[in-house]
Amino acid sequence: MAAFRLSLSADRYSCSVCLDVLKEPVTIPCGHNYCMRCINNYWDQSDKEGTHNCPQCRRTFHVRPELNKNAMLKDIIEKFKSMEVDVDPPRSYAGPDDVPCDVCPVRRRSAVKTCMTCMISYCETHLQPHKEHGAYKRHKLEEPTGHLEGKLCAKHQKVLEIFCRTDETCVCLMCAVTEHKSHDTVTPEEERAVRQTRLENKKAEIKSEMEEKEEKMEEIKKTVVRIQRTAEKEVQEHEETFRAVLESIERLRSEVTKVIREYERREVRKAEELIEQLEKEIEALKRRDAELAELSQTDDHIHFLKKSLSFCDPPRQEEVSDITINRDFLPRTLRTRLSDLRKSLEEANDWELVKTSETGADDSNHILQNLRCRNHLLKYSRPLTLDPNTAHRLLRLSEDNRKVTCEVTENPYPDHPDRFDHWCQVLCTEALSGTRCYWEVKCSAGKTGVGVACKGINRKEDGNKSRLGCNDKSWILCCRGSVYSFWYNNICTKISAPCSHTIGVYLDYPGGSLSFYGISDTMNLLHRCKTTFDEPLYPSFEAVPDSSVTICSLKPSDH
Repeated sequence: MAAFRLSLSADRYSCSVCLDVLKEPVTIPCGHNYCMRCINNYWDQSDKEGTHNCPQCRRTFHVRPELNKNAMLKDIIEKFKSMEVDVDPPRSYAGPDDVPCDVCPVRRRSAVKTCMTCMISYCETHLQPHKEHGAYKRHKLEEPTGHLEGKLCAKHQKVLEIFCRTDETCVCLMCAVTEHKSHDTVTPEEERAVRQTRLENKKAEIKSEMEEKEEKMEEIKKTVVRIQRTAEKEVQEHEETFRAVLESIERLRSEVTKVIREYERREVRKAEELIEQLEKEIEALKRRDAELAELSQTDDHIHFLKKSLSFCDPPRQEEVSDITINRDFLPRTLRTRLSDLRKSLEEANDWELVKTSETGADDSNHILQNLRCRNHLLKYSRPLTLDPNTAHRLLRLSEDNRKVTCEVTENPYPDHPDRFDHWCQVLCTEALSGTRCYWEVKCSAGKTGVGVACKGINRKEDGNKSRLGCNDKSWILCCRGSVYSFWYNNICTKISAPCSHTIGVYLDYPGGSLSFYGISDTMNLLHRCKTTFDEPLYPSFEAVPDSSVTICSLKPSDH
């Protein structure tokens, strides 16, 4: 006969209070069993209310029942334990993602069913009455469901069993026969079927849209790869071009150096040969001089006369040619070509990439421009006029408001909110933004300042807030002879450069740069600052007594 083992379910012989196998089991009048200690503790806590109930079936006892040990049940449990019967562990306690039993008084176990009639979730132990008693047969049991309060009608506290399509809401039977009586109502199952179809259609649409976007994303990724490959190819091509140019220049440099060195060696060798010839002739002359000295000291008159005849007619010497230094080591044509090449390279040194987009939004649009060539910058020139409403009262405007002179007496300007009251400064009327502009000014002797300022610069305070270059609202180049300094946000940058009374200013608003040039026979970059401009700028000037600044008129013929 095959051996078999009995199995003891801990859920059938467990205490619904401590959820463990019964210890010292007792049976209360309703027939349910508990640990003596557990039921006593449970009733001790409920003694304040004056009633006692069963934790499982909720039957109420007005008088606390007398507890007697259930000896038979204790023997059964002990017997099973002694027979080494497998004891199945009790159901696990409810975790954070489980629906807890609403009946378990202390430690709640996981619910196995939810009664939609009682609106209570039960674990396996507390579900037994619904399985054993006929009174519960009509109750509707479903899979464990949480948040039961959301399934009750807020008004009637009844289960939501009807869906009102008119008001798009779930209602109970009482609502359906009252305020929703004439509405279009269906069961939740019917509405779920309709909406499930819509959801499936929506899911199909989303899936189709997702696939379309994924295809588009893949295309964009492929485009990115093509862009990267094209950019790399472009870089390689330009690298090869510049490398070839550099190699050509290096080769030319080497060849020119070789020609010069060969000329040097040839001329030096010729000079060394002449030096050697002269050294020999000098050595012969020295010997003849010594012989003459010896002859002049002899006492033999006959010997003297015979020798003197040979000294009077010395041997004929070859004439030594003169050595001239030819500064033109190279042929004139080659020198001219090299001079032209040098000018081209010097000009290329001043070329820069400049954005062509006026808004500065597309960084890919650039042009190559020489920012140290006046002719290139003159095409951005524009006429400027000084604004009398901003001029300090010590400043006098003339020449159609293109010249400002600082005097020792005040001018009778009317009060104006834009006027500088403390520093001898003035702004132009033209607001510059989103474009490139170039202008030139002539500065007289004495300290002057040329720059740009935002409209929001302070005009009234006597501190740095209202002085050009001493705040974050203005940029200025201060000039005093050959001494220059650039000021921004009260930070000074000293500049060493030749003296120039004409100053050129180039504003690249979209590129975010401001450049100052000294204009004479050549164009000398004095200073360039890189920043970001976020509001219109006004050309601005500063002067001290007996100094002046004049805005130059750049005629079309200058372009």
